[in-house]
Order: sequence, then C-alpha cells, then structure tokens
Amino acid sequence: MTQVVIGTAGHIDHGKTSLVKALTGTDTDRLAEEKARGLTIDLGFAFLNDSVTIIDVPGHEKFIRNMVAGVSTINIALLVVAADDGIMPQTREHLHILKLLNIPQCVVALTKTDLAEDAEWLDLVELEIRELTDGIFESVDVVRTSVQTNDGIEELKHLLETRAAAVQQSEEESFFRLQADRVFSMTGFGTVVTGTVMSGGLKKGDSVDILPGNISAKVRGIQSHGAEVGSVQRGDRAAVNLSGVEAEKVFRGSELAAPGRLKAVSKFTAHIQLTADMKKEMKHRQRVRVHLGTAEVMARVYLTSNKKMSAGSSGNVIIELERPAVMASEDRFVMRTYSPMTTMGGGTVLTTFIPKGVKIKEWVSALDIDPVSRFAQLVMTFKLNPKTIHGWGSFLQMMDDYVRELVKKADLKTSRHSFIYADENLNTCFELIVKSLEQYHERNPLRRAMSADVLQQETRLSEKWLSELLDIMEKDASIRSAGTGVALASHKVELEGGTAELSGKIETGLRGKEFTPMTTKELSGKLNKAENDVLEILHVLKSAGNVLEIENGVWMHGENMAKLRRSLKIHFNSQNEMNVADFKSISGLTRKFAIPVLEFCDRQGWTSREGNLRLKGTEL
Repeated sequence: MTQVVIGTAGHIDHGKTSLVKALTGTDTDRLAEEKARGLTIDLGFAFLNDSVTIIDVPGHEKFIRNMVAGVSTINIALLVVAADDGIMPQTREHLHILKLLNIPQCVVALTKTDLAEDAEWLDLVELEIRELTDGIFESVDVVRTSVQTNDGIEELKHLLETRAAAVQQSEEESFFRLQADRVFSMTGFGTVVTGTVMSGGLKKGDSVDILPGNISAKVRGIQSHGAEVGSVQRGDRAAVNLSGVEAEKVFRGSELAAPGRLKAVSKFTAHIQLTADMKKEMKHRQRVRVHLGTAEVMARVYLTSNKKMSAGSSGNVIIELERPAVMASEDRFVMRTYSPMTTMGGGTVLTTFIPKGVKIKEWVSALDIDPVSRFAQLVMTFKLNPKTIHGWGSFLQMMDDYVRELVKKADLKTSRHSFIYADENLNTCFELIVKSLEQYHERNPLRRAMSADVLQQETRLSEKWLSELLDIMEKDASIRSAGTGVALASHKVELEGGTAELSGKIETGLRGKEFTPMTTKELSGKLNKAENDVLEILHVLKSAGNVLEIENGVWMHGENMAKLRRSLKIHFNSQNEMNVADFKSISGLTRKFAIPVLEFCDRQGWTSREGNLRLKGTEL
C-alpha cells in the first residue's frame, strides 16, 4: 500500500497533539517526559485511516530539529494556529521550514476557537494566516476547530482525507530509501528502525545497507499501521525489524537503502535560499547545522561568489560536513545557525561530488538549479571519458531509468555501449585523436599505422569509448584501420631512393634464410645499417604483409612462412599429431628457433598445442 503522510506544524501549546487525538483517537505523546511536561518532545504517529498517516511534531524551539525530521517526508502540512494566540514565532519558523523543504500542500487548523473573544477576532486571525501563507503553497484551506466542543473536527478530517486522496504519488521507479526517525531494540526481535519510505519498496527477506556506517543487514519483518506486512513502498510508514545489526550502531539520521545504491559523503554542492528575516549575513565558512531528513550534522558553508550572503538571497555553495551523511541529488535540507539556533535557510543538493581538474568556485557557481540543464553541464564536464547510463546512475545515486529520462530531456545521445555524450564531446575527442595520429605519423613516416593501445595511452580515452570513436571516424573516412592499428586516411607510406633499396635488401636477406628467422640486430649488422633504420623498414614491410614478426624483434619473410604452412599441411595429411622433433625435421630449425616459430604457428591457429604435442589447427 502507498500511504499519504500529513505532518503537523505550529507553535508550542497551540493544540497539535490534542487535535491529532481528536482526529484519530491516538495520543501521540508517548514519552513519560512529554506527559509530565505537557508538550511534544519527539515525533508522534497516528493514522487518520488505512492510507493516511499523521506525524505530530514538536513546536518548542528547543525541539525544532525533531520537527524538521518529521516534516522531511510529508505530502501535506497541517499547520495549527491557536485562535487565542494567533501567529507566533514557531508558527513563522515552521512555515519557513515547510517552504524550504518544498512541501506542496497545506491545511490550516484554527484551534481553540472556543477561547476566541468573538467572530471578528477569528476573522482577523484567519486573515493574518492567509497573508502569511500567501506564496508558500498553491492554496490554503482554513478550518476553525475546537477539541472541547468538537466544532470543525469532522470537517477537518473530511478535508484532509479529500486532500490525501488527490495526492499524486510519483510513479517513477526508484530504489529503496528510508531515513530512521526512531531506533530501538525489542526482546526476542532485535533491532527495529522506524521511518517513512522515501522511495522504492522493501520486502521481508530483503538485504539493506545501513548508512553512513556501511553496515549490511537483513529484513526480518516489517510492520505498517501496527500490523505485520510483507512489503512497503513509497509513502508508507514502516517499522523494519533487522537482523545482523545491533541497535547501538543505528541512530536517527541513519538511512536504510537498497544495497550498493547510496554512499555517505562529507562534501556536496548545493543551491541555498536564505530566509528573508534572517538577522545576520551568512559569512564564508560559517558553521551551521544542516538537517538532511532525520539527520542533523554540523557543517561549514563555503560561498563561491562573495564572502557574504544577505537575508533573502540565494546561490550555489559547497557544504563540508563534520561527519559523513547520506544524500542524493535533488534532496532538500534545512540550515540553522549554530547558536542561538534559528532557521536561516535551506536548499537542494546539486551534486555529491566535485570533479578533478576544474576551477572549483567557477564550476560550482555555474551549476544550474534545473536538474535537466545541470545534467547536461555534468556530461560536458567529462568530455574525454563520458560515463555510461549505469555509470551516471551510480555517480548521481539515481536509477538508470531516471538517467535515461534526463538524457532524453537534455537532448543528449547514447552510444552503442551506453555512453552519454553531446556533439561537443565527440568533436573534442575527434580533435584529440587526429592530433595524436598526426604527431605519430610525423615521428614515424614509414609506419603504416599507430597501435590502438599506444593511441589509447596517449589520448587517455577509455578502451570502449575509443573503440566507438574510431568506428565513427572510420565510417566518416577520416581514419582507416590497419591490422590492430589505426592511421589517418590521408597517411601514405612511400619508400623512395635509399629506403626502397634498403627494403629490397632486407627482403632478400630474409628470403635467403628460408625457415630460419633473423633478429633486427642480425639484419642491421649484415646490411651495415643503423638498427633503427632497419626497424622502420621492417615495420613497413610488416604492415604490407611481406614480413612477419615471429616474436618481439624476430622476423621471417612471408613467402617462407607460407612454404612452412604448406609443409605442415602435408604432415597432418598423413599424421594426427606432431612433436617438437617432427617440427625440427620439417623446418630444419634448431631448438633455439623451432620453439618460437612453433608458438607463432599456435597463435595463427595452424597448430594446436596439447601437452607436448601439436594437433592440426583450425586455420590450417
């Protein structure tokens, strides 16, 4: 089942808990201290019906971190304002938090109407409420209530159920996430973690990661709405019984997630919005409290444009946490001052990484708030080595399907191996490849082609991505393949004058040795030429197929090797196998050269080794 979550908000002693009890029959003050003090300290939970959960949050300013934890996953805010008090400080602060967390809907319960002086006073309070909430929510309904007389309770309940029924839950497939708001141990059961499922689904028997502790655990059982269930999904309140982990290792702010999908980070980029009534400017490197869902972490904010930010302003920043926390792109958070604790603003997580090789301040400042435009920017950050769909999914901690949607919306392209790129990526890579080939041809005019391995090392492009680029360039006729190498289409090897003469002498020398190979050093000595000059010509002849490199720096003429191949065919026409002695007899080679030549035959598929014997190969 998918539940809709309603969260209360409002000043202390404005009747939130009493109102929830009147609506649901449940007293959400569960702690002895709460009973004694008559105020809500921690989160309380009740059920309006089978598909609607109400989270009762504390209103006292000392417990506002619990309030933030409570509203981080809600669909509808239930703002409670007492008729006898009207708008109060925590009313305003809670509204700031609701706005910062982008809570889409709000219903206002004007409570304690039985204590109001007259109807005119109620009208004034309601007018003040509407003025304060204007621009924060799409629409606000105000219901006048009293738990003493029961006035408005049924009307409010009906309105909340109607609003809840109209909530459009995201159908976007995503992986499981749940932020812990309570952790405890039960005798006979073990560790229990409660929270609201933020995304995805969870089944009994599933494995989960517990972050930031990087702990793996198994789901022993699940409860929702006080009953045992086999599974939960986005929006559901859940109590998850875990095996394989001690309760002391899990805490409020821990996150349960599908295995391998999330990681804790200590630094992230964000777009922040400061509240308009913030009393002091935010300074560069200011220490703040960051509320990420149910987690509260101390952090420093690094401004990227100026040394200060004024009230009501916004901008991109880097936030460095004092301990790792879990988040993903587009997660929202609230910032509060270190001391005294007041809400100063909030924001949205842009990236959980900062790439190497960028000017950090400029790069962060330029990040777009819009996720589609920002994804296009990120793709361009990795011009030379683009990431695949799955690679980006892991990098951004998103589902692959969501990445595919971003690709489509950003008008990007995907390659055969799922690399994501823009035309600019291609052009940059093409220019790099062409430049590398030009330099190689200039250094080695007699080499027919550059080895693909060497090209990869010089360009630092990944093997698969380079392969795809070369395929495109070959189709466009800008390059050509030559064996295992590649060359510019315009590159031609021409032997003229002395090089042509030397080439002829090399071929003659190798032909005369029949099946006996020669090393580069032997050839250069015999011809009285520099070894490098001989090697250059050998590579030209190798590219043309005239000579063969038996092993590194050991050569045979192609015609002689063809004769040897025919001799092997004759042998296997009458024999099923061949040993080294047989091969020495066929080739006339000593053991020094017989083994390297025989291993060359194995690589060509002319022979196949089986122990100390050779059988007829598939290519013979």
